[in-house]
Amino acid sequence: MKAEIAYFHCGEHLRKTLESEIEDALNAVDTVKWAPSYSISVGAKTYKHQTGYNKAFSMCFGQMGWESQPLLRTTPKLIGDFRKGLVFVEIQFGNSATLYRDYYKFQYGLANGLLSLAVLIVPTKPLAFFPTRPKSVNNMADFNLANTCLTVLPINVPTMLIGLLPLN
Repeated sequence: MKAEIAYFHCGEHLRKTLESEIEDALNAVDTVKWAPSYSISVGAKTYKHQTGYNKAFSMCFGQMGWESQPLLRTTPKLIGDFRKGLVFVEIQFGNSATLYRDYYKFQYGLANGLLSLAVLIVPTKPLAFFPTRPKSVNNMADFNLANTCLTVLPINVPTMLIGLLPLN
């Protein structure tokens, strides 16, 4: 699917150093195709909507050799979605408040040498992205909110923000 991309606290040298991991993230986004009522079948099981996208991304990142559910800390438990080397990925289809938990994970990971780049993947316009589920996308994390937070809050973690567009 198509995406909008923004970088924060991420210089050209870091982007060049992590070019392969950045390309993997962009390839995963490009591989997963948007649909108004998304679903994916794996074996006999069908995953729909947010769960379907999460499963599709999991399969894409897994095929590229990314670690799934990487643990940053046990107490309190801080788990991400994917990690390869020092690149840490969070895919967020949850409530907008969950973005702050993700920022905390990013800050913790950077401060403790566990990541060099955070990648946050969120939908751009949640109602357009999930048009068949308007009640479930109320107050969903989205690109504009994440962009605003990363711009105005003191989150100094190198971050690549990917906004999923409801387009292929």
